Amino acid sequence: MNMMFVNILEQVINDAIKHNASDIHLTHNGIYFRVKKQVLLYNIASSIMPFITSLENLCKDLENEQSVSIYIGEVRCRISKFTTINGASYAIRIYNNQMPTLDSIQAPLALAKLCENTSGLILVCGTTGAGKSTTLAAMINHINTTTKKHILTLEDPIEYIHKSNKSLVNQREIGLHSKSFESSLIASLREDPDVILIGEILSPEVLTLAITHALSGHLVLASFHANNCMDAITRMIGMKQSDCNIRANLATCLQGIITQKLYDNGEKLVADFEILIANPAVSALIKDDKIWQLDSQISMGKSVGMQHFSKI
Repeated sequence: MNMMFVNILEQVINDAIKHNASDIHLTHNGIYFRVKKQVLLYNIASSIMPFITSLENLCKDLENEQSVSIYIGEVRCRISKFTTINGASYAIRIYNNQMPTLDSIQAPLALAKLCENTSGLILVCGTTGAGKSTTLAAMINHINTTTKKHILTLEDPIEYIHKSNKSLVNQREIGLHSKSFESSLIASLREDPDVILIGEILSPEVLTLAITHALSGHLVLASFHANNCMDAITRMIGMKQSDCNIRANLATCLQGIITQKLYDNGEKLVADFEILIANPAVSALIKDDKIWQLDSQISMGKSVGMQHFSKI
């Protein structure tokens, strides 16, 4: 890679990090940083043309709607290219080199307790940009540093790079190391994992495989789009309406659901959690299709780590 291009990119990326930006956007009319969910114009003294030229040279082999993960200096980034009415645009996600821990994300104690399970399904839910990947990385890091397991992660893309500690960690990126979540999950049974991380459950097929793996003795952690814990259960059942066993299987394999939102505490974005632990009462309600009663179970389950969102 031409060092001139690297130096130009490093300058902007380092400025983005100083502003606590999570993403950089380059369009025909400027460079923008995403800071605390807001997209702000980044005013640099020099022309943006050197930055455009650097990206175009770096991404010349990328087709429309493709992305690549690379290091710019010491910073790992994902650069996505897409074509607009005004020409090529780029979105750059800045990956945090610092591995999150359950302490650093101020996670409730229930998350560490959930990680002690040897099998079952644990979901981390929320909207896009709610920090699900960070929480999952912290949970995987906790398992990696406290147990002797084989952890297999299936991600699109890989955001945090885990180094094997007490556990063995193998990370696979969809599109790079495997064709799809479905094919990688099917192949995983031949790879002897104890813990499987699924980057995102988006289809009924992936949900089916996640439940199957959880029922067969694996601990499965996955992210899922839902606004709260009850919504997560309802959405999963809705994805598998034709499966008459979906409620029974969920009731059997589910260990817990963590739903999170981010709020600004004045200094940074921090997570607020709702937690549902699948104790016998919760499992019975899921099996009997009494999902509307789960909210009261969360209220009554504080002693086992359940909680509602603390922020309205």
